[in-house]
Amino acid sequence: MTEEAILPLKCVLLGETAVGKTALISRFVENKFSKDFVSTLVGCYSSKDIFYPKFNRNVKYEIWDTAGQEKFRSINKIFYQDTSIAILVFDITRKDTFQALKEYWYTEVRDNSPKDVIIAIAANKNDLYEYEEVTDEEAKEFAKSINAIYHQTSASKGTGINELFESIGSELLRPENIQEFVRKTTTYKKMPVRLNSESFNNSKTNNEEKSEVRKDIKKNCCK
Repeated sequence: MTEEAILPLKCVLLGETAVGKTALISRFVENKFSKDFVSTLVGCYSSKDIFYPKFNRNVKYEIWDTAGQEKFRSINKIFYQDTSIAILVFDITRKDTFQALKEYWYTEVRDNSPKDVIIAIAANKNDLYEYEEVTDEEAKEFAKSINAIYHQTSASKGTGINELFESIGSELLRPENIQEFVRKTTTYKKMPVRLNSESFNNSKTNNEEKSEVRKDIKKNCCK
């Protein structure tokens, strides 16, 4: 498989703080898990190549981990405006994260992403099923209502994550979809690994929020 044959696709993970977005990415990309993740600030980049034998195609997932805190939400639009894949993550042990997914995050993706964006839902932390506040049936019903791919996942146990990306890959590589995604990659300009100052300054975030963001960035670094 030559480098030219690799299909780069932008993928963004969205959801409330502490639902496990960073942990899911770490498990998928490096097969690692840590309980000591620091809250993501602004946006962090990872990538992984996956070969799909059924389609004889190699996909490079260019993955953006976004901040769940409310003060960063207007900045998140920078990351998902031109995305091919949006994975909405919630914590099955926290009903509020599922409600936010339905009432805020899905609306954000629908209103600000391309019309052909592939939407997936990750019901994370399913290893803690004895504490669940959102049933599998409830989450599946919502996923079906918005035509989203759905999988239960556990970053700590490493379950369901590869299956999630297998389903995503199978959807985007379908003959009726692949031509449009290939076309998009010819015009997609890869974003810098760190949010650049021009994009940040031009975002629709007010000056007070930007000041708070800058303070947080000085204190922390996304892992």
